[in-house]
Parts: sequence; C-alpha cells; structure tokens
Amino acid sequence: MTPTPVVSDFAWRQIVRELDRVAPAEGLLVPLVALRPRAADANPCAMLELDAIAEVIIAAVLLVPRARQENRLARVSVLPETDDEVGRRIEAQVARFPRLRACAYLHSHPFATGRTAPSRGASGDVEGHMLPLWHRSRAAGLNTSFSFIACRGTAGHGWRLQGFAIDRSGRVVDLGFARVVANRGPEIDFALQPALDRQPIARALLRHWRRRQRRLGRRVRTDELFGGWRRLVARDRQGGAVVLLVPLDFPAAPVRRFLVTRRDGRAVERRLDGSWLGPEEEVLDERA
Repeated sequence: MTPTPVVSDFAWRQIVRELDRVAPAEGLLVPLVALRPRAADANPCAMLELDAIAEVIIAAVLLVPRARQENRLARVSVLPETDDEVGRRIEAQVARFPRLRACAYLHSHPFATGRTAPSRGASGDVEGHMLPLWHRSRAAGLNTSFSFIACRGTAGHGWRLQGFAIDRSGRVVDLGFARVVANRGPEIDFALQPALDRQPIARALLRHWRRRQRRLGRRVRTDELFGGWRRLVARDRQGGAVVLLVPLDFPAAPVRRFLVTRRDGRAVERRLDGSWLGPEEEVLDERA
C-alpha cells in the first residue's frame, strides 16, 4: 500500500499563488511534511518504510525569495547560498512542530495537463533530487523521499498536485493527487502538534527526570526521532542505561521505558512497566 498525500488549505493557497506568479515558467516551494504511520504502535526507533506510512501531510510550505529563483519554461533552480537561508527557516519550523520534516521537493510542470511524472536524467527530478534526498533520509531513519509536482488541470487551467515517492528498491511510485484538507482538520492538527518543550506538563517532567539522572551520576543524551518522538538515554559508568521514548502526545499517550544492562559483554534490553519516573536506580543494580 502507498500513503495518501494531503495538503492543508492554507498551504495549497500559498502554492497556487506562487505557481501563478511565475507561470508559464516553472515554480518551486519548500514543503514541510508530517508522516502518519499506519500502525499506532509502530516502533519510532525502526527505519520508517514507505508502505508503513498512511499519509504524507503537507502542513506548511516555505517560499523561496523571488530574487533567489531562476525560473524557466522547463526548469527551475535556486541561486547559491539559498540553502543556508531556507535551512534556518526549516529548523525553526521543525523546532516548533517536530513532526514536520523537509523530506520532499515541490515544483511545477506548467506544460503538463491532467497529470505528470518526474523527469529523468542527471539534472532531472529523479536522479537530481529524489534519489539524493532518499540517501540523506535513510541516514535519518526514513527509507524513502517524496516529490510533489503541480500540473495543469484537465481543462488546461488551475493546478493539481501529484505526489511521488521512492520505494526501498529505488523505484519511483506514483502516490496520486493530493487531497486538500481543512486547516483545523485532524490531519493538520496531527502534523502541527507543538514540541514537548512547549507543553508545560511534559517540560516539567522531562526536566525533573534529567536532573534525577544526573544526580545519580548518569550522562543523559537526547535524540529527536520521526513522528515527534523524543529518545532520552541515561547511561551509567558500567555501561547500563535507562531509555525513555516519549511520544509527542504525552501525557495522553504513554512513555515507553527500557532498561539496558551489560551481561557477558553484551547489551541486554527489556521493557519496563510502571511509571516512567520509577526507581531506575534499583533496577540498574539487578545486573548479574
């Protein structure tokens, strides 16, 4: 199964205005997408595969400054050093809404009517953009990349947004046309959930847990995972660790808590039940 592409009404209006502005030349925007998994209990630490994604949600788009674009009839590009400026804006949005990811491209094929497809060749959509992005995404735990291409409607006017993805074999998969959804609908609420640090209850509990681990002499490391999950690893001097996987929906959704111990020179992991503020210091002393 392939994921369904959706786009917020606000983002779609921004896309149309920008593409109309540069038409009949090609236009581009930077989409920020959230990936809704099919399984509610999906492992946030595992590689995220294309067929495990239910929806690709374009919740926001960033405009590339006009003076930084080179728009032509069958090609669009950006001037050097644009990536740094756009990258800072992406980081600010992701810090605020950690389910968003810059794992997609978005541009137009104003010469195409009804439907379109990614171009091929060294500087084309597939080899030039989608495949390099796929390799970068795999390093971050996502085994795919996305491209959204706007074409003209079947009557030759208006716009339709068609989604494409790379599967685990490196082939291009057509996801169909994006569905426009309400700005305050469930898809966009899912995508734009604030970061844990912006939620008072979660922020206070996370701060308390970190301080407790440091008092116990443990080093704490924090990682951000796809889907807005946060992984906190508290290691002791003997190689053991307590690992917390904190969902963005916390406290409505439970924290997953694991104990990692060293036995016979290898790491042994087991799931812990009960409160995530429980007595890890006693549990870690159970090594045999």
